[in-house]
Amino acid sequence: MFRRRRRVREIPFSFDSFLDIVANVVGIIIRLILVVWVGARSYSSLQDIVPAAASAEKTEAHAPADPLQQERARHRQELDRARQKLLAQLRQLQQFEALGKQTEEEWETVARSRQELEQARATLVQARDQRAAAREQIALTSAEIRRRSQKLAEEIRALEQAPLPGRILRYRTPVSRPLQSEELLFECRQGRVTFIDIGALLREVQQGLDEKAKLLRLQWAVEGLTGVTGAFRLRYAIERERGLLESITESAAPDAGSNFRYGVTRWRVEPMALERGETLPAALTAESEFRQIVDGIDPQQTAVTFFIYPDSFDLFRRLRDYLYEQDIVVAGRPLPEGAGIESSRHGTISRGQ
Repeated sequence: MFRRRRRVREIPFSFDSFLDIVANVVGIIIRLILVVWVGARSYSSLQDIVPAAASAEKTEAHAPADPLQQERARHRQELDRARQKLLAQLRQLQQFEALGKQTEEEWETVARSRQELEQARATLVQARDQRAAAREQIALTSAEIRRRSQKLAEEIRALEQAPLPGRILRYRTPVSRPLQSEELLFECRQGRVTFIDIGALLREVQQGLDEKAKLLRLQWAVEGLTGVTGAFRLRYAIERERGLLESITESAAPDAGSNFRYGVTRWRVEPMALERGETLPAALTAESEFRQIVDGIDPQQTAVTFFIYPDSFDLFRRLRDYLYEQDIVVAGRPLPEGAGIESSRHGTISRGQ
């Protein structure tokens, strides 16, 4: 549907409205004029300020310095001088410390030298005192020397008038005889004498004979070895005696059911130490093993036998002479080097003087 168009109404003219418009335009123009004027004034003021600042800087350049600034500069110079002085003092202090350390080392050296000199002086003083004491002991007056000379002369005359002391020399007869008494055995080897306790070794053999006899029922001989006694042990052989029939037939095995006799047929002493025994000076002292053994024996019941190797004959002669003074019978059995000390039923018995 169609809308109805309104009729345009004419705007009525008003004088008041015209005055308002004119007033507003005039007001705007006045404002623009004020803005332009203020801007121009501001620009002129800026032109005046720049030359004034330049002239102020020139004035300050030619103006006198600030007193505080001069005071700071003076204090700064004093601080620089104090710093330099302090550095110089520190260098001097370091030099003094180095010199002090060197002085201490020199002082220690001097102290050691002084101590050594004092020790040398003490030694010299002691030596001087000893020499003085020796001179006092040696120094004799002429009267003392004459007195001692007279005394020595009297003693010499008395000795010349005294009879000579007699000395009894005993020489053993060269005739020897078989030993029929108890026998002690000693080994003379490498300049040392060593006791062979053959008695203890044979007693150990006797204690084991019964056990060996059981073995001899089936064989002709049994060998054994004892324990160590002193410096030696004993290796021995026990043999069964052959009967008349067994000797003739020379049977390979013995009769296990027959009765038989048996015994030790041979033994050999085996040393168990390379260095053994006592030297001659040690053996002749009262506390030696040699003296403890031989000084307690009965000369009528016991003899001594020495087994002598080629390097120990002088030892044997000295020990033999000592035993001769005790009236003990002595037998010597020389042995070649490398030979052992042994005995058998077919050997020879010792012969003593």
